[in-house]
Amino acid sequence: MVRYENNNRLSLKRLFMVDVTGIGEKNGDNYGPYMIDWETFETCKGPKKDNCGQFEVTNVQNMSDIIFLLDFHKDCPTTMGKIVVSTRSKNVTKRLWNYVLNRPCEHFVLGPILISSFNLTKECKIYKGKYEIHLDLEAKTKVFLGENFFYGNYTFLITSYNKVNNFFCYKTNMAVKKIA
Repeated sequence: MVRYENNNRLSLKRLFMVDVTGIGEKNGDNYGPYMIDWETFETCKGPKKDNCGQFEVTNVQNMSDIIFLLDFHKDCPTTMGKIVVSTRSKNVTKRLWNYVLNRPCEHFVLGPILISSFNLTKECKIYKGKYEIHLDLEAKTKVFLGENFFYGNYTFLITSYNKVNNFFCYKTNMAVKKIA
């Protein structure tokens, strides 16, 4: 019985190694300090049928000052979020990880953005109104990924919602490149 457990652990370890090698083994040629080339940035439809209001993104050519324009026609608690990261290579997209946020206002990246942009408390409820939010997405991406990451092409799908409504949804394609 002990042998089975050890073999099972070894199999899980091999499975994890195979998954990681899908983006490459960690070495100086494919991992390290990086710069980001943003290819596309667009709004998308979230998982819920209705939205809290209108959501628009402007100034996408300057990723250090993206402007989010929000017009909520009702109060909107934000209770869930999801970040899906996929790799893109040779016209094949492969999901790398699915990051579920049960408390978006407490998340290390999204929380400070929500709290400062909407003057929120821990209940994470955004009140009816119009909002203009300036965001340095490049800096926030570095906080999320860290100072070193695997080089390659990625798609990020980021959504925030509650039981009934979508708060926001956006999708971005980017290339993480080695700093020359």
